[in-house]
Amino acid sequence: MKSSKQYSKNTGIIVQTAALDDVRAVVFDWDGVLVDSAQSYYLAYEWVLKQVGIDTTPREIYLREGQPTPDLIATLCSERGISITVEKIAELVQLRRDYDMSLGTRKLFPGIWDLLTDLCNAGYKLGMVTGSSRKSVNLLLPSNRQSIFNAVVTADDVTKPKPDPQPFLMAAERMKLDPKGCIVVENAPYGVRSAKAAGCRVIAICTTLDAGDLNSADWIVRDHNALKLLLSTELRLHQLETANPNHDHHT
Repeated sequence: MKSSKQYSKNTGIIVQTAALDDVRAVVFDWDGVLVDSAQSYYLAYEWVLKQVGIDTTPREIYLREGQPTPDLIATLCSERGISITVEKIAELVQLRRDYDMSLGTRKLFPGIWDLLTDLCNAGYKLGMVTGSSRKSVNLLLPSNRQSIFNAVVTADDVTKPKPDPQPFLMAAERMKLDPKGCIVVENAPYGVRSAKAAGCRVIAICTTLDAGDLNSADWIVRDHNALKLLLSTELRLHQLETANPNHDHHT
Protein backbone atom coordinates (compact mmCIF):
# COMPACT_ATOMS: atom_id res chain seq x y z
CA MET A 1 0.00 0.00 0.00
CA LYS A 2 1.43 3.35 -1.01
CA SER A 3 0.82 6.80 0.35
CA SER A 4 -2.19 8.54 -1.14
CA LYS A 5 -0.16 11.72 -1.44
CA GLN A 6 1.98 12.22 -4.52
CA TYR A 7 5.40 13.83 -4.05
CA SER A 8 7.17 15.62 -6.86
CA LYS A 9 10.78 14.75 -7.57
CA ASN A 10 12.07 18.07 -6.25
CA THR A 11 10.92 17.19 -2.72
CA GLY A 12 13.64 14.55 -2.48
CA ILE A 13 11.10 11.86 -1.47
CA ILE A 14 10.96 8.50 -3.24
CA VAL A 15 7.78 6.55 -2.50
CA GLN A 16 8.41 2.83 -2.37
CA THR A 17 5.86 0.29 -1.13
CA ALA A 18 4.49 1.07 2.32
CA ALA A 19 2.08 3.62 3.75
CA LEU A 20 2.97 5.47 6.93
CA ASP A 21 -0.26 4.53 8.67
CA ASP A 22 -0.88 3.00 12.11
CA VAL A 23 2.44 4.39 13.31
CA ARG A 24 3.05 4.40 17.05
CA ALA A 25 6.78 5.15 17.18
CA VAL A 26 9.68 6.47 15.13
CA VAL A 27 13.07 4.86 15.76
CA PHE A 28 16.26 6.61 14.66
CA ASP A 29 19.74 5.36 13.95
CA TRP A 30 22.50 7.47 15.51
CA ASP A 31 25.47 7.92 13.15
CA GLY A 32 24.45 9.44 9.84
CA VAL A 33 20.83 9.99 10.91
CA LEU A 34 20.80 11.95 14.16
CA VAL A 35 24.50 12.79 14.18
CA ASP A 36 26.54 14.26 11.34
CA SER A 37 29.41 11.82 11.71
CA ALA A 38 29.99 10.39 8.22
CA GLN A 39 33.33 12.05 7.53
CA SER A 40 34.95 11.20 10.85
CA TYR A 41 33.45 7.68 10.71
CA TYR A 42 35.15 7.02 7.39
CA LEU A 43 38.43 8.82 8.10
CA ALA A 44 38.96 6.77 11.27
CA TYR A 45 38.49 3.52 9.35
CA GLU A 46 40.64 4.72 6.46
CA TRP A 47 43.50 5.56 8.82
CA VAL A 48 43.40 2.38 10.90
CA LEU A 49 43.07 0.06 7.89
CA LYS A 50 46.17 1.60 6.35
CA GLN A 51 48.06 0.28 9.38
CA VAL A 52 47.57 -3.22 7.93
CA GLY A 53 48.04 -2.23 4.30
CA ILE A 54 44.39 -1.85 3.30
CA ASP A 55 43.19 0.94 1.03
CA THR A 56 39.46 1.46 1.16
CA THR A 57 36.76 3.81 -0.12
CA PRO A 58 33.93 5.67 1.61
CA ARG A 59 31.31 3.51 -0.10
CA GLU A 60 32.96 0.26 1.02
CA ILE A 61 32.87 1.44 4.63
CA TYR A 62 29.39 2.99 4.52
CA LEU A 63 27.94 -0.20 3.06
CA ARG A 64 29.12 -1.96 6.24
CA GLU A 65 28.08 0.76 8.69
CA GLY A 66 26.46 -0.85 11.69
CA GLN A 67 28.77 -3.85 11.63
CA PRO A 68 30.85 -4.07 14.83
CA THR A 69 34.35 -2.66 14.30
CA PRO A 70 36.18 -5.96 15.02
CA ASP A 71 33.99 -7.77 12.49
CA LEU A 72 34.44 -5.08 9.85
CA ILE A 73 38.23 -5.11 10.18
CA ALA A 74 38.34 -8.93 10.15
CA THR A 75 36.09 -9.10 7.09
CA LEU A 76 38.11 -6.61 5.04
CA CYS A 77 41.35 -8.37 5.96
CA SER A 78 39.88 -11.73 4.98
CA GLU A 79 38.61 -10.41 1.66
CA ARG A 80 42.12 -9.19 0.85
CA GLY A 81 43.89 -12.32 2.01
CA ILE A 82 45.51 -10.61 4.99
CA SER A 83 46.13 -12.77 8.05
CA ILE A 84 45.38 -10.99 11.32
CA THR A 85 45.16 -12.11 14.93
CA VAL A 86 42.39 -11.40 17.41
CA GLU A 87 44.90 -9.42 19.47
CA LYS A 88 45.85 -7.25 16.49
CA ILE A 89 42.19 -6.59 15.72
CA ALA A 90 41.62 -5.48 19.32
CA GLU A 91 44.60 -3.13 19.03
CA LEU A 92 43.22 -1.65 15.79
CA VAL A 93 39.78 -1.19 17.34
CA GLN A 94 41.29 0.91 20.12
CA LEU A 95 43.46 2.86 17.67
CA ARG A 96 40.40 3.63 15.58
CA ARG A 97 38.46 4.78 18.62
CA ASP A 98 41.29 7.08 19.71
CA TYR A 99 41.74 8.50 16.21
CA ASP A 100 38.01 9.09 15.86
CA MET A 101 37.99 10.99 19.15
CA SER A 102 40.91 13.14 17.96
CA LEU A 103 38.84 14.34 15.00
CA GLY A 104 36.68 16.44 17.31
CA THR A 105 33.16 16.44 18.69
CA ARG A 106 30.37 15.39 16.38
CA LYS A 107 27.19 17.44 16.12
CA LEU A 108 23.53 16.67 15.68
CA PHE A 109 22.20 17.42 12.21
CA PRO A 110 20.60 20.90 12.03
CA GLY A 111 16.91 20.78 12.84
CA ILE A 112 16.90 17.18 14.02
CA TRP A 113 16.12 18.08 17.63
CA ASP A 114 13.12 20.14 16.48
CA LEU A 115 11.87 17.12 14.54
CA LEU A 116 12.23 14.87 17.60
CA THR A 117 10.35 17.42 19.68
CA ASP A 118 7.55 17.69 17.08
CA LEU A 119 7.17 13.90 17.01
CA CYS A 120 7.07 13.75 20.80
CA ASN A 121 4.52 16.56 21.03
CA ALA A 122 2.32 14.79 18.47
CA GLY A 123 2.15 11.72 20.70
CA TYR A 124 4.62 9.41 18.99
CA LYS A 125 7.06 7.34 20.98
CA LEU A 126 10.72 7.75 20.08
CA GLY A 127 13.50 5.21 19.94
CA MET A 128 17.19 5.18 19.11
CA VAL A 129 19.08 2.11 17.91
CA THR A 130 22.80 2.38 17.27
CA GLY A 131 25.83 0.22 16.69
CA SER A 132 27.85 2.73 18.70
CA SER A 133 28.60 2.27 22.38
CA ARG A 134 26.54 3.95 25.07
CA LYS A 135 29.69 5.84 26.05
CA SER A 136 29.86 7.35 22.56
CA VAL A 137 26.23 8.41 22.75
CA ASN A 138 26.67 9.87 26.23
CA LEU A 139 29.57 12.05 25.07
CA LEU A 140 27.26 13.97 22.75
CA LEU A 141 23.85 13.48 24.31
CA PRO A 142 23.69 13.74 28.12
CA SER A 143 21.13 11.70 29.99
CA ASN A 144 18.72 14.61 30.42
CA ARG A 145 18.47 14.95 26.63
CA GLN A 146 18.29 11.20 26.11
CA SER A 147 15.09 11.25 28.15
CA ILE A 148 13.18 12.31 25.01
CA PHE A 149 13.58 8.70 23.85
CA ASN A 150 11.39 5.91 25.18
CA ALA A 151 14.08 3.38 24.30
CA VAL A 152 17.81 3.67 23.59
CA VAL A 153 19.56 0.52 22.36
CA THR A 154 23.33 0.62 21.89
CA ALA A 155 26.04 -1.89 21.02
CA ASP A 156 26.39 -2.57 24.74
CA ASP A 157 22.83 -3.89 24.95
CA VAL A 158 22.79 -6.54 22.23
CA THR A 159 24.46 -9.87 21.54
CA LYS A 160 23.45 -9.92 17.86
CA PRO A 161 24.13 -6.56 16.15
CA LYS A 162 22.76 -5.27 12.85
CA PRO A 163 21.86 -6.76 10.39
CA ASP A 164 20.29 -9.16 12.91
CA PRO A 165 16.82 -7.95 13.97
CA GLN A 166 17.66 -8.10 17.69
CA PRO A 167 18.42 -4.35 18.16
CA PHE A 168 15.07 -3.22 16.75
CA LEU A 169 13.12 -6.01 18.41
CA MET A 170 14.65 -4.90 21.69
CA ALA A 171 13.67 -1.27 21.07
CA ALA A 172 10.09 -2.25 20.26
CA GLU A 173 9.92 -4.44 23.36
CA ARG A 174 11.19 -1.61 25.57
CA MET A 175 8.53 0.69 24.11
CA LYS A 176 5.91 -2.07 24.62
CA LEU A 177 4.99 -1.94 20.92
CA ASP A 178 4.58 -4.34 18.05
CA PRO A 179 7.46 -3.70 15.59
CA LYS A 180 4.83 -3.26 12.87
CA GLY A 181 3.87 0.00 14.55
CA CYS A 182 7.44 1.34 14.34
CA ILE A 183 8.94 3.41 11.55
CA VAL A 184 12.74 3.25 11.46
CA VAL A 185 15.00 5.93 9.96
CA GLU A 186 18.30 4.45 8.72
CA ASN A 187 21.15 5.42 6.41
CA ALA A 188 22.91 2.08 5.84
CA PRO A 189 21.96 -1.31 4.35
CA TYR A 190 22.82 -3.23 7.53
CA GLY A 191 20.38 -1.07 9.48
CA VAL A 192 17.68 -1.33 6.82
CA ARG A 193 18.01 -5.14 6.79
CA SER A 194 17.92 -5.30 10.58
CA ALA A 195 14.80 -3.17 10.86
CA LYS A 196 12.97 -4.97 8.06
CA ALA A 197 13.80 -8.36 9.59
CA ALA A 198 12.32 -7.12 12.87
CA GLY A 199 9.05 -6.29 11.10
CA CYS A 200 9.45 -2.50 11.04
CA ARG A 201 8.88 -0.21 8.09
CA VAL A 202 11.95 1.76 7.04
CA ILE A 203 12.75 5.21 5.74
CA ALA A 204 16.28 5.35 4.31
CA ILE A 205 18.06 8.69 4.18
CA CYS A 206 20.88 9.31 1.68
CA THR A 207 23.41 10.96 3.99
CA THR A 208 26.19 8.49 3.13
CA LEU A 209 24.98 6.34 0.23
CA ASP A 210 22.97 6.75 -2.96
CA ALA A 211 19.37 5.57 -3.25
CA GLY A 212 20.44 2.51 -5.24
CA ASP A 213 22.27 1.15 -2.20
CA LEU A 214 19.17 1.58 -0.02
CA ASN A 215 16.43 0.29 -2.29
CA SER A 216 15.19 -2.36 0.13
CA ALA A 217 13.74 0.43 2.30
CA ASP A 218 10.04 1.31 2.09
CA TRP A 219 10.80 4.98 1.54
CA ILE A 220 13.97 6.81 0.52
CA VAL A 221 14.61 10.49 1.22
CA ARG A 222 17.43 12.61 -0.16
CA ASP A 223 18.21 14.55 3.01
CA HIS A 224 16.87 15.75 6.35
CA ASN A 225 14.64 18.38 4.75
CA ALA A 226 12.90 15.63 2.78
CA LEU A 227 12.69 13.48 5.91
CA LYS A 228 11.01 16.28 7.84
CA LEU A 229 8.57 16.92 4.98
CA LEU A 230 7.67 13.24 4.75
CA LEU A 231 7.12 12.75 8.48
CA SER A 232 5.36 16.09 8.94
CA THR A 233 2.94 15.34 6.11
CA GLU A 234 2.31 11.64 6.65
CA LEU A 235 2.21 11.74 10.46
CA ARG A 236 0.44 15.10 10.70
CA LEU A 237 2.87 16.38 13.30
CA HIS A 238 1.15 19.67 13.88
CA GLN A 239 -2.32 18.22 14.42
CA LEU A 240 -1.77 17.98 18.14
CA GLU A 241 -5.25 16.72 18.86
CA THR A 242 -3.74 13.26 18.36
CA ALA A 243 -1.23 13.85 21.14
CA ASN A 244 -1.11 11.37 23.98
CA PRO A 245 -1.08 13.15 27.36
CA ASN A 246 0.31 10.02 29.01
CA HIS A 247 3.45 9.90 26.84
CA ASP A 248 6.28 8.71 29.12
CA HIS A 249 10.02 8.68 28.57
CA HIS A 250 12.32 5.92 29.68
CA THR A 251 15.38 4.22 28.26
